[in-house]
Amino acid sequence: MNSEASPDGHNWSTAAFSTDYVDKAFRWEYSDRGRTYDWEGFNRLPDYEPPSELEIEKFKGDALAALTDLLQKHLPYRQGFTDLAEPKTLYLWDAAARAGLTHRNYGEFVTVISTMDVEAAGQKRHKNYPDISKAVRAIPNKPSLENHLSPSFRSFDVTAPDSMTVDCYKAALNPSGNADAAVTPGNANPNCNGNSRLGEWLAEFRGFVAQREAGKPDPMPAMSILRLPNDHTTGMKKGFPTPQFMVADNDYAVGRLVEAISSSVYWKDAAIFMVEDDAQSGPDHVDSHRSVALAISAYNKPGALIHKFHNTVSMIRTIEMLLGIAPMNQLDASAVPMDIFQETPDLTPYKAVLPTIAANNLMTEKPKDKASAEWMKKSLQQNFAHADMADPKTLNGIIWFSCRGNGSAMPGSAQLPAYQAMRLGIADPDDTATPRAEKDDD
Repeated sequence: MNSEASPDGHNWSTAAFSTDYVDKAFRWEYSDRGRTYDWEGFNRLPDYEPPSELEIEKFKGDALAALTDLLQKHLPYRQGFTDLAEPKTLYLWDAAARAGLTHRNYGEFVTVISTMDVEAAGQKRHKNYPDISKAVRAIPNKPSLENHLSPSFRSFDVTAPDSMTVDCYKAALNPSGNADAAVTPGNANPNCNGNSRLGEWLAEFRGFVAQREAGKPDPMPAMSILRLPNDHTTGMKKGFPTPQFMVADNDYAVGRLVEAISSSVYWKDAAIFMVEDDAQSGPDHVDSHRSVALAISAYNKPGALIHKFHNTVSMIRTIEMLLGIAPMNQLDASAVPMDIFQETPDLTPYKAVLPTIAANNLMTEKPKDKASAEWMKKSLQQNFAHADMADPKTLNGIIWFSCRGNGSAMPGSAQLPAYQAMRLGIADPDDTATPRAEKDDD
């Protein structure tokens, strides 16, 4: 990964570049000395779930209007201000527009307000899990995303499912029925009839397929950007799913997305790229910047092991080359594209598999022991309102404990020697003291 955390990670993942302001300012924030959320198009965004004491008077009347006003007040372009976190070379969607390509955004640099958001704001309380209520307003965080976004695809909100809730997962496991685990509009199960990120994207995608198969003009955008955030998890926060379930929720959304595209008329012309915006100091035995990225298409080389260095910008360069988009800056212009494709496609469709999770490990309820109680207490102290506002070391420890138990110590963060050299410098051989032999008094 080119990034350290979400503040610079969303820039690297969509613009192949961060900015000097972001690189400096987010470190102040991570040390609890900085401003509130100042990234992804926002300027000093407060926690509005529930609204802060400073804003609370505004929610006495029309909560939707007040919440919309609060959010727009913290969007620089809506106030005529410059967004210091914005790279001068802008973003992938701007590059697509310059190339004359259509594009659509699902939850990235977008703020979506749900019915439950409005109810919680009006009652000045926190939301409960899950929020599968209808989206009532979508606000683009960048002017170039106006009229290019899904109005119902939820942005970062850990109460909203990527694909499924715990109840829907349980229903899908029932051998007496044929329930769909995904929360979708029109799901026969009333508890699963609602809004999930997968469900809203599927509804649009199926509409694209139907229009193309009917011989109408193809409405499918040349480039779509989706945000599926629930593998952030909420640690062991009481009343929320376990980390294992939230990661499974995220995985199943990915699987169903690939299943839908690979089973459609678009498969022979499609490529799907998935990347984390940052590794968030994950314990990795090579380097804490290393993370998983997925490139999925009918043209992938089967079983190939590629010995080339690839990073976030390599993926962006690959996307640009496939779409015929000019590089945005010197970094993606010089990046090595991903060497994973072949000329002959394998059009076999993918079938998503419902994840297997232990029945007693779906929701975080009462603590099982003293150690669990301590980690649950630490989870309650974390800020999950915005991406990566929880303390990364603490959250990683919580997740490690939830998976491995109390008898396993989480490994520390590793760094490549090159990073250490950049941070500490390289010792000059002339400055290195050479041990001398002890003097022989005889």
